[in-house]
Amino acid sequence: MPKYGRGLNREIVGAVNLGLISEPFSIGDVRKWINKYKDWQSSPTESYINVTLANAASDKHSGTYKKYFVCVDRGRYKLRSQYRGEDWR
Repeated sequence: MPKYGRGLNREIVGAVNLGLISEPFSIGDVRKWINKYKDWQSSPTESYINVTLANAASDKHSGTYKKYFVCVDRGRYKLRSQYRGEDWR
């Protein structure tokens, strides 16, 4: 069971689709969203956020890890087109 809702990356996808996080987004944008909207028992560390975003944007990382994001600049991400829309909120 994921520690952060549906899983941190999946929660970020939902937040972008709802307009709560604007693209391109950074670790700082994700942190602000967590602080404002999420009431998790513990908050993910900056390192955890950084690694999970990077892994979900890297085609070279594990083949079983979902690639939700595209890196558009150093530390800036956008959703991949297949994760846009109401089904992903």
